[in-house]
Amino acid sequence: MAARKKIKLSCDPDVRDILCTAIREYAHAAYPVGGTECAQVARYTLLELAAEIEAGITGENESVEISKRPRAMVRAALEYYFNRSDEMQGLTSTHQRALFDGLLQEQAVMRSDLEVALAADSHH
Repeated sequence: MAARKKIKLSCDPDVRDILCTAIREYAHAAYPVGGTECAQVARYTLLELAAEIEAGITGENESVEISKRPRAMVRAALEYYFNRSDEMQGLTSTHQRALFDGLLQEQAVMRSDLEVALAADSHH
C-alpha cells in the first residue's frame, strides 16, 4: 500500500490564522528575498502553502489536505513563531505548541482548544 502523501489539517479560522501567520513570518525570516535559488523555492512553497490553507479553511469548511512534504518546514515555522511570541510575552507556550503539533498529526484543533492551551500556558 502506498503511503499517503497528504495530511489533513482540521481547525477553525482562528487556529488557521495563527498557523498561516507562523508560516508567513518564518518564510520571510528564514528565506529572505535575494537568497539562493533553493531558499527562494522554500520561501515560495511556504507562502503558497499558507495561501492554500487560508483558502481551504473557512467558516463552512474546517479541513484542508496539504502535501506532507513541507511538514518539517511548517514545524520549524511554528517553532519560530512560538519562540518569538514567548520572548515578547515572557511566557512558555508549551500547551499551544503541543496543540499545533497535534494539528500536524491530523488532530482537530479549534478555538476552544486554543483558549484552554493559552490559559494553561499563562499559569506557568
